[in-house]
Amino acid sequence: MLILRRILIMTAIISSLRGNATWAQQPSVDQVVDRIVQRENEEVGTLQQYHPIIETYVQDMRADQELGTTPITDHYFLGRMMLTEGSVQHPPEVDKKERSKSVKQEGLSRLFNKETVADGFLSLIYVDSNGFDRQHYRFDYVRREFLGEVRCFVFDVSPLEEKGGDHFLGRIWVEDQDYTIVRFNGTNASAEHSKAYRLHCDSWRMNVVPRVWVPAYIYSVESDASDKLSNYIRFQAQTLFWGYGPNNSSTEFSSTAESQAAPGHENEAVGLDRLQAAGLLAPTGPVDKVLYTIANNLAVSNNLDIEPDVACRVLLTTTLEAFTIGHTILVSRGLLDVLPDEASLAMVLAHELAHILSGQTLSDQWAVRDWSVFMVKDRFNHFGFPINAGVEETANAKAVQLLQGSPYKDKLGNSGLFMQMIGSQAQSLPSLISQHLRSQAPIANRLSAAVSTNASKDQSITVLPMGSRIELNPWTSQIDLVKSKPNALVSTRKRQDLLINPSMLHLVRQTTGGPVQQGKSVSDDPNKPRQ
Repeated sequence: MLILRRILIMTAIISSLRGNATWAQQPSVDQVVDRIVQRENEEVGTLQQYHPIIETYVQDMRADQELGTTPITDHYFLGRMMLTEGSVQHPPEVDKKERSKSVKQEGLSRLFNKETVADGFLSLIYVDSNGFDRQHYRFDYVRREFLGEVRCFVFDVSPLEEKGGDHFLGRIWVEDQDYTIVRFNGTNASAEHSKAYRLHCDSWRMNVVPRVWVPAYIYSVESDASDKLSNYIRFQAQTLFWGYGPNNSSTEFSSTAESQAAPGHENEAVGLDRLQAAGLLAPTGPVDKVLYTIANNLAVSNNLDIEPDVACRVLLTTTLEAFTIGHTILVSRGLLDVLPDEASLAMVLAHELAHILSGQTLSDQWAVRDWSVFMVKDRFNHFGFPINAGVEETANAKAVQLLQGSPYKDKLGNSGLFMQMIGSQAQSLPSLISQHLRSQAPIANRLSAAVSTNASKDQSITVLPMGSRIELNPWTSQIDLVKSKPNALVSTRKRQDLLINPSMLHLVRQTTGGPVQQGKSVSDDPNKPRQ
């Protein structure tokens, strides 16, 4: 008995010593800060080797008595990040008058130089590229918490002195293995013009391959500095990045080498290949199959015999786009995000099927267009192709006919309301809503019977926020449906649709063995670094 008691006591002592040793090995706050600073300086150099697509969408806002703020116009910038040259390659404006008009009195000219608006948003990928260190900043440890499945240290950061220029004031989240800043949320504390406005940003980085974290999403908003509650928003914007990894349009050699375009559709195949090589078209994947299933439902229920078979692909842009190249229907990621339901997607596909049936599609011009240099030589707001009012009206009439003969005929209430909303907001959001999608707005009038039968009394329509349905991989440019159910925004006539909303990314650490086990979000952690 005595021997057993001694063994237990000795075991307890050893366990205590091991515990103290483990605790002693925990880095102190000062050590963590030193590693954060070192890692962030390394990040500035690391990002220069990548040239992803960068897309910024901006909505200019004004005060509204009923809605608080409402968009009055918008802007769209698409280009390729070239940090080695200190800028982003993007399409130049057509002329000085149009360039001046695009930012006139809308707040952007007060924030960034008119010539480099896109470059200004690109600068938000760094906390402070000029001097993020102990000599310029104070770091206050807050706690540990999870962002998705990645455990992070959380620090509040503030500039030590205001010596002119912009300095970051806000909060940073740092993953706890390599000490990379994966999110920073704050404002510029000492901008010379901060008396006029306050620029706030929420910048996120994603782990795309082991130990490599890259900018993926930035939400930014400019508010009136005199408004302490930030109720007066001058503009809000979202910036997305994709295409960091090798272009995977060439990784499918074994399958594409054996494929052969249908006779008469060779230019269609060449055009699609060039769009994907330029980073504008998502690689084929599960979302394409979803679109094809709906298009096939329309074709089978209406006894359509289309040769060659119709295909569906997804554009990677946020803009609301849908058009047809040959027998391939292209729908943008942005449009898929906001469509309220499957019937509404069927309505969009029905319009494009109508173009295929009439033979009024695009093909030849896409085969000769080199989209890989579009960001340097051309202005890009939407895919430019002529809109023939007569052709679009015929397609609308045929689309309604296809819908009425389909399984979706009794589910078109929200579809009509969605198109009404598109028509009503096209003027204030011309950079988001493409001209071709606007041409489908008259479908709502033709679906008036379905709208009055199936819509609720207050004519509410469920519109999902941008980015809530489609998940974009910034390394491979592949897309997939978001696994978790998004929170829908239910809008009425008195509420604005299609507004930019801040998003919370679900971060996952990439390893050779796959993502780490899902963690839980915590508000505090007793095992914090020693003071």
